Amino acid sequence: MRYGLLYLVVSLFVFVGLVNSDSIEFDVYSGEDQVEVDDSLSYKYDQLSNNSLLWGPYRTALYFGIRPRIPRSLLSGLMWFNADGYNTIGDFRHFYEQGDNMGKANWVQYDPRIGGRQVITDNDCHIDITIDFVKSNDGRSWGVKVKSTPHAGYENIKTSFVWYSGLEGKRDDVQDGQFEDPEAEVDISGAGYFRLDNEKDVKGHEGTVKFSGISDGLGLFELEINDGPKSNKHPVSKYLVDPELDPKKSHHYSLNVPDDNVWKAKDIFMTMLQDSIQDLLTKHGELDKFPPEQLFIMRDIQNFEGNLHYIQKMYQGSAEFDIIFNNALTPQDDKITFDNIKDKIKTTLSSFDSKFEKHFSPSKPFNKKKYNTFGKEIVSGLLGGLSYFYGDHLVDRETVFDEDSFESYELKGQTEGPYELFTFVPSRPFFPRGFYWDEGFHLLPLLEYDSDLVLEVVKSWFNLIDDEGWIAREQILGPELRSRVPEQFQVQSPEIVNPPTLMLVFSSLLEKSRAFQVDEPAKAKGGYGGMESFNQEDLGSIIMNNPEVLTNFTKQIYPKLKLHYDKFRSTQQGYVEEFDRGTNLEAYRWRGRTSTHSLASGLDDYPRALPADIAELNVDLLSWIGVMTRSIKLVAELVGYEDDYKQLAEIELNIIKNLNDLHWSEEHKTYCDLSVNEDDENVYVCHKGYISLFPFLTKLMPIEDVDKLEHLVDMILDPEELWTDFGLRSLSKSDKYYGTAENYWRSPIWININYLVLDSLQYYKAESSYKASKSLLDKLGKAYSQLRVNLVDNIFKQWQKTGFVWEQYDDTTGEAKGAKNFLGWTSTVALMMNMPEKI
Repeated sequence: MRYGLLYLVVSLFVFVGLVNSDSIEFDVYSGEDQVEVDDSLSYKYDQLSNNSLLWGPYRTALYFGIRPRIPRSLLSGLMWFNADGYNTIGDFRHFYEQGDNMGKANWVQYDPRIGGRQVITDNDCHIDITIDFVKSNDGRSWGVKVKSTPHAGYENIKTSFVWYSGLEGKRDDVQDGQFEDPEAEVDISGAGYFRLDNEKDVKGHEGTVKFSGISDGLGLFELEINDGPKSNKHPVSKYLVDPELDPKKSHHYSLNVPDDNVWKAKDIFMTMLQDSIQDLLTKHGELDKFPPEQLFIMRDIQNFEGNLHYIQKMYQGSAEFDIIFNNALTPQDDKITFDNIKDKIKTTLSSFDSKFEKHFSPSKPFNKKKYNTFGKEIVSGLLGGLSYFYGDHLVDRETVFDEDSFESYELKGQTEGPYELFTFVPSRPFFPRGFYWDEGFHLLPLLEYDSDLVLEVVKSWFNLIDDEGWIAREQILGPELRSRVPEQFQVQSPEIVNPPTLMLVFSSLLEKSRAFQVDEPAKAKGGYGGMESFNQEDLGSIIMNNPEVLTNFTKQIYPKLKLHYDKFRSTQQGYVEEFDRGTNLEAYRWRGRTSTHSLASGLDDYPRALPADIAELNVDLLSWIGVMTRSIKLVAELVGYEDDYKQLAEIELNIIKNLNDLHWSEEHKTYCDLSVNEDDENVYVCHKGYISLFPFLTKLMPIEDVDKLEHLVDMILDPEELWTDFGLRSLSKSDKYYGTAENYWRSPIWININYLVLDSLQYYKAESSYKASKSLLDKLGKAYSQLRVNLVDNIFKQWQKTGFVWEQYDDTTGEAKGAKNFLGWTSTVALMMNMPEKI
């Protein structure tokens, strides 16, 4: 029997109450019933975690878009536009765009396991929109409340909201946009079906509009959209030009679209609307006969019913309405309803507040209410960037970079995949995709808040390691993501890597787990009374209380991690013996760099050796490989690979030695890149700035090297070098390239590096105190306390001023720069507030 058909039968029995859904174990990814139940701790953890994270606003490139973590499934989204004039439809909202005139657009209370609240201030449409998203306790059902409030002076503004849902997956019973026989028994091994339950009415619908569907991944489900409370007002026209244009009713449109096309919902809507307008003009004549709130109603002129459905509503003034999705397997008393959604929202927001306050306790001077509100939005916005992507990507495995050429290559990609990825994104409006080196920073603020979620994301990334050990540095999966990326950046090459920050996070997770076992032995090994008694409230720290879950995963993933590590080192190996640099071969060079950029390093336009030469060695890359080595060494120790552990320990020592022997310049009193001159003699390439700090940032500089430490701290504190009132600038003010050309990493303040500086100041103050002078200890303390205040105060000030946190900040004014709503690594400001006031 096909699993899909078996699940259909079970779903129907559950739906009519013949089977208790609590007795069924269901795999949300494959749709297979678990006939033979696996009692292992890891399996039970996966089931609980997967259910709690099944649904979410994972379509983060949109202002609001919901989908499950299932490759081909139900995709939904919210769109809106102002309907007061003929030109205002130009401000149609769907994708979250950098250039949109928004005063705010961010989650302010949100946890992916339970839901939360997003607030949007649309300055062009003159409304504030509050979107509340809640989930059932079993994670299979959800509800949304959309509430809009006009801005002062626009109390009677007319707004059209459009909700759409589309079911993707293979369908064999659809022809010409219409089901052959919706009542017939169907094979649901693909997507199943999704259809309107109301009787079709081209004049519109009053009250609740209902849909039902079934799919292999979701089973049987219902979707309902109401028209909100009686206080809602709809535009009232003196007359209707056409009976199909009544703005008091909800209007439905449906058609069939191929897979990977639901994301084009706005384009499809505008095309259909254009067809409707042209048809109306042909029938009724001049445009000025039509009030905008009638003209811009999409009519069902083709009479299709397919896998994509739209519901359009027109309101005047304040309004609210609800969307409810219920899965048949959700117990009746757990389902979301129009009657209980307000209470669900209240409970969800309260739960988030409690969890946040448990894990984030800002220290002075940031322990005031205004900073608490700020911190909640930072963490919520970071969590609101949690995304699920599925699709193929473009890879060029044929082009081999010429060693002597440092020009840009035109990569020609072939599609590979499809792959899936569960990840955070740096910026919803500007970088709504996965970045390998950003992701480690995204996870750092969540290690205490939800270590289980951190593990889920790490797992997803590590699952991308291919047979050669490579992970693409940018994850541009599927046509929707490619539509947001310039063509020249879409193709990835296995010769190009990125800083392995995920290894830093994974080792932190392992260390945290080991420390927890020592500090909390009573809670380890099922301290909550065993997995059978676990519930949603326990998620977040299960792997800390049951470290064998993490250990089991570590044992499974170690071969891939080792392959990844070996691939990383082999592709980036630098030249040592060829240029008389000794016999220690731990030296590396970023591949794929041009004369102006090293995108692989993550520090794109930071100055490097000119002219570029194959002899170059990069101190930041050696430091990152040191981090990777230290992390994989810890993993080898945990899983019992003694020979690997010994080899990795030796490599780590050689890396630390070469950081000193190859990259420390006594003349410049800092760490530098290395290259050669015209006579092939070794020369230091010293551009003081972030790169100079990398052995310090990664804690690979020996704690007894207090002389080097003091030189670096002096550079940090010098206003003519790195110090500003807003944070540390990326490149020294005294460098000849300071503020030049693109000026991306040539002066601006970046928050991720500043966080690492604070963390390392704290570390070296504690670990080097036995050998450091009082003067040095005072400098470390001063740099830490003042830098922390400067950073947080400026980010907070710019957030108050603009409504957003940003990609970078100007080193002379503190003004926000770059991508907005950059709740990727800028969210490390939440960790800064939690750090002690002084060290």
